[in-house]
Amino acid sequence: MIVCAQGWGRFMRRGGYSNFIYFLKILLPLIAIALLATVFLATKERGLEGGLSFSKIDMMALESGMRITKPRFSGSNATGDRYYFSADLVLPDAPNPSRLKVDGISGEIQFAQGNSIQITAQKAEYGMAARKLRMAEGVSIVFSDGLSVKTSGLVAELGLGRLLTDGAVTATSPMGDIAAGLLRIETEKRDGEEKRMIWFENGVKLSVILQGSAQDTTLDKDANE
Repeated sequence: MIVCAQGWGRFMRRGGYSNFIYFLKILLPLIAIALLATVFLATKERGLEGGLSFSKIDMMALESGMRITKPRFSGSNATGDRYYFSADLVLPDAPNPSRLKVDGISGEIQFAQGNSIQITAQKAEYGMAARKLRMAEGVSIVFSDGLSVKTSGLVAELGLGRLLTDGAVTATSPMGDIAAGLLRIETEKRDGEEKRMIWFENGVKLSVILQGSAQDTTLDKDANE
């Protein structure tokens, strides 16, 4: 210890203190950059085979077959649609999973055509290979134009941007209410352009609000928007 103290004293007498401060001014910013890079790499998103991206930490857990809580995940498809989801819990079926069980899912699908929908459900299951998200129990779909739909189940083919309800639907909007056997959303070419179409099918009943009064109409044919 005495030798070290003597060496430090000589270092200080020869102007070493100034050199030491100069050295710290260079070293400390480099350490800070390294720490930030570590945090960035730990949180950077990684993708699953089925097109969903999770944080690196969540991906490590999923690949190990472990459940993750409060995750956020996102993705896109070839048509330009983007989707963003969060959940209370995600449970893989195995290490390097092919299927995910999801509790308390909510999210948004932003269609390439510019409109979007908000989706919530109590339960869901995602199949990697088919890129299908099956939602059940208290499914709610809210469109960006104000249309709100309730149903018991929904299948979202995220790779194709196609949605189909698994059961009857009830819908409300500023213009009136709709009841139907199912709801279908997909892209169709019309007038030379790809357009996002909404179909209400199978025994459609429409209640239209006209000048403050409601008029009920039963449609024999399927309705589309």
